[in-house]
Amino acid sequence: MSQQYNSNIKVKTSVLVFLKNLAAPLVLYFDNPQEIYEELREVVNTPVNKVFEFMPNGPIKKVCVNSQQISAVALQEEQYFA
Repeated sequence: MSQQYNSNIKVKTSVLVFLKNLAAPLVLYFDNPQEIYEELREVVNTPVNKVFEFMPNGPIKKVCVNSQQISAVALQEEQYFA
């Protein structure tokens, strides 16, 4: 009976963007989260002043972020029932 529930569980990956002026991170969903994560990780490691505009999937539809406001990025896997 427990196998019936395990077959319906799926995993989605989100990109967490921690900003210097926000207490909670932005949780963004993309079709290719690993690619966006790598791009943002490079921005955090290099001192470049750029503005990024993203069109994520999910509750947040459009985001504009200055690269100097990003303090950290992370990937998060979330389980959900399909």
